[in-house]
Amino acid sequence: MASHLGGLSGAPVVRVESLVRRFGPRTILDGLSLDIDKGEFVALLGRSGSGKSTLLRALADLDDKVSGSGRLKTPDKKSVVFQDARLLPWKRVLENVVLGLDLPDAAERGRVALEEVGLSGRENAWPVELSGGEQQRVALARSLVRDPE
Repeated sequence: MASHLGGLSGAPVVRVESLVRRFGPRTILDGLSLDIDKGEFVALLGRSGSGKSTLLRALADLDDKVSGSGRLKTPDKKSVVFQDARLLPWKRVLENVVLGLDLPDAAERGRVALEEVGLSGRENAWPVELSGGEQQRVALARSLVRDPE
């Protein structure tokens, strides 16, 4: 299966060429090719087990078993927002957002990211105090604070 989601920005930010991923005898991705240009919005649609999460794990360099003649070109600065928020319940919202970010301005960057996702003023809340949607937005802020490409 090949798809080029062409844009006007020149070289793609993400390029997948002939990607193959097998789980035992079952082939999930078979020769997948895809280009994604800067600023493009892409949605992966398909039934359960069709390889959507497998492709995302490959793009995030979280799957070292991608094989075949496949090549991946992805930005050096990338970040992943998982299906579940994966917040640490013993850390407040701002601490969850800046987790692992070792920069002098980490707290300020975290506050800006929380503002971007509509959670200003919730920096000191515990994850259990947030709705499911708010928890997911904290996870998004945690991704954005790293300034991914």
